[in-house]
Amino acid sequence: MKIMYGLISAIAVGLIIIFASITTVNSGQVGIKSTFGVVAPTPLQPGLHLITPLVSRVDRLSVQTVAIPEEFSSLTRDSQKMKVTATTTLRLTPTSASAAYANVGRSNQVITNTILQPALHAAVKQVISQYDMTYIIENQGEISKAIVDQLNNNLGQSSYVELLKVDVTGFVLDENVQQAIEQKQIAKQELERKQTELQTAKLEAQRLQSLQTSLTPQILMDKAIEKWDGHSLTAPTSNSSLNAIVQATAEKETTTQK
Repeated sequence: MKIMYGLISAIAVGLIIIFASITTVNSGQVGIKSTFGVVAPTPLQPGLHLITPLVSRVDRLSVQTVAIPEEFSSLTRDSQKMKVTATTTLRLTPTSASAAYANVGRSNQVITNTILQPALHAAVKQVISQYDMTYIIENQGEISKAIVDQLNNNLGQSSYVELLKVDVTGFVLDENVQQAIEQKQIAKQELERKQTELQTAKLEAQRLQSLQTSLTPQILMDKAIEKWDGHSLTAPTSNSSLNAIVQATAEKETTTQK
């Protein structure tokens, strides 16, 4: 019986050791193997792996693509507070996962927060501080591109994170400032409308002036004679008849243009 118990115990211990020696890395992950605290330089790929129980351990980091919303506040060149929202699409570089684990942090969130957020925050401040508030609002596409370029420059040759895409989704001002901008834009549109109406009136006045100048006394006399019915007591050479002809001609041309 003692031999039987011993054999069962040995088998049980053996099975425990075998199961403890096997670790699994799932798809979309890499395994970070460390032995007595020393991180192996090459991450483990998805699948089954053998390790030494009680000596080695394996932590897992995701290498899947994720989209992270970000929001930062900064001051414009004219000291207006502006909120910038952005969405960054990125993933942990698989081949650099072990180095990121050893040098930056032991989770995806810590690595991302340590590398990406400071670089993006700095990029927003560096760009926004160069321009006045109104210029930023009126040129959002240009400012967005400048922030992305500055972010890539800030990240430099960092290989821990692959920055796949950055979308600057909005520039938000203080509510009172936003209302002031909207009122300014409405006033600008109203001014442009009035300027257009004034220009149209000037052109119409010039046309009428040109028409009146082109009607010489001889032409006016001919038109007066053409329109005279032979019975009117008013001579066609009178000033009232000439003025009536000018007015009738102008009205006719105006009707034709419409």
